[in-house]
Amino acid sequence: MSGGDEGGALMTKHHFDPQEVAGFEHATWSRCAATYVDGFGAMVCEAVGPLLEEAGISEGDHVLDLGTGPGFVAAAAVERGATVIGVDFSKEMLEEARKRYPAVEFAEAAAESLPYADGQFSAVTGNFVLHHLGRPDVALSETCRVLQDGGRAAFTVWADPSKLEAFGLFFSAVEEHAGSAELPHGPLFGISDFDVFHRMVRDAGFRKSSVRELAVAWRTSSIEPYLASFADWADLAACPESTREAIESTVRKRAEQYRSGNMLVLPNPAILVSAVK
Repeated sequence: MSGGDEGGALMTKHHFDPQEVAGFEHATWSRCAATYVDGFGAMVCEAVGPLLEEAGISEGDHVLDLGTGPGFVAAAAVERGATVIGVDFSKEMLEEARKRYPAVEFAEAAAESLPYADGQFSAVTGNFVLHHLGRPDVALSETCRVLQDGGRAAFTVWADPSKLEAFGLFFSAVEEHAGSAELPHGPLFGISDFDVFHRMVRDAGFRKSSVRELAVAWRTSSIEPYLASFADWADLAACPESTREAIESTVRKRAEQYRSGNMLVLPNPAILVSAVK
């Protein structure tokens, strides 16, 4: 998707029920918690360093990590000397985070309704969260509210769908053998127009914004963790066994085109959005 009019039109023309989106997303990511680290974790972790750099995280900062999942960003911010709270709406994800990083503070909360005071944090991060929210504009306003003046926020979302080869490998196999699959989505899912993000953060109350593309890839020595994560994400357990086997066989075969030595490298670029209050 490209062009300011198209991106804006998509956000306004399609109607999303925030409660339906939240319920769908909560069920999906709670189901994915057990396989997330070994699967999707290999890919989303590539954005952690650039995300923290963009947010300017350093020693002494008080950081809120939205949609923390298994806690990758929160733990990395603590390693930089920051005081961090990682929040997520999934108890299952928070259980994974607390198990992996017992010294980090985690709390159950929704990004659209943060239980924190105005100006409480010096930085806010969100790694691949905004496009899964039913009300991303509200989450951005809440982010601005809890930031102190001069505080920075940084978020990643997935780039233009035509560039997402790691996702496309699985989606095309599902479409071939099972038709279209209902997958996690929100108003920003598939939006790649930079102007949309600039406008959203300015409308939320930020005074400066930056948007750029970020190189990300799914790098794995085995396609099996990839398959396990996507199977949970798309709820393939609800499909007939023969359909699941056909999808997995097609993915395994087509994945070989991405082999580089002992690794499979599947490009899946992101968009990195940052703003200053």
